[in-house]
Amino acid sequence: MSNKLINVTVLLGVFLFGTWAAKMYYQEPEITTETDATVLIQNIKDVCKLVTVEAELQEIYDEKSNRNVTVYLPLPTNFTFSKKASIEVFGKVLVGYDLEKITIDVDSANKILYIRDLPNPEIISIEHDVKYRSLDESFFNEFTPKDFTQLNKSAKAVLKQKAIEEKLLDRAEEQGNEVLRVIEFMANGFGWEAKIQPLSQEGIRSIDD
Repeated sequence: MSNKLINVTVLLGVFLFGTWAAKMYYQEPEITTETDATVLIQNIKDVCKLVTVEAELQEIYDEKSNRNVTVYLPLPTNFTFSKKASIEVFGKVLVGYDLEKITIDVDSANKILYIRDLPNPEIISIEHDVKYRSLDESFFNEFTPKDFTQLNKSAKAVLKQKAIEEKLLDRAEEQGNEVLRVIEFMANGFGWEAKIQPLSQEGIRSIDD
């Protein structure tokens, strides 16, 4: 083998090795993530809910708290350190009825369907997401994990109050009455009569009373 061929072979080998080494050097490192999850099941139960209103709500509000600190200089002097969070909360509120409270009796002889103990509409669930627009804190009054937990609870309470102010319970009751009218219409179609007894009132009435 001539010296020229040997030199070419060596140079080709060095080039290939250099290409491989450069590729390995600049290659992004492989990231391995391990997740250790523990699932605890505390309680499982069957529920029967009728959702008559679904609303998406948004609210922006501020929460502020103060901390009083006494410093001896040498006389005791009180200082107030404040912190404030500007919060934007988005949520979906479901309003309807808990059908587990209803009692249904059938009078086959007289062809009457009694729907008793009809509950009032209630907020069934609130799904919410919190966005912190700004967090202003002091050196002696900083936000802690406990504060964020409380802010999250407060955001849910704000949505609940807004749902009440938007009269979602009234709208849910209107929709619930529409459902009862459909039941009454279907019963009449089969030659039956449907009578409703609300939980909050005495006596039996028709939905149109």
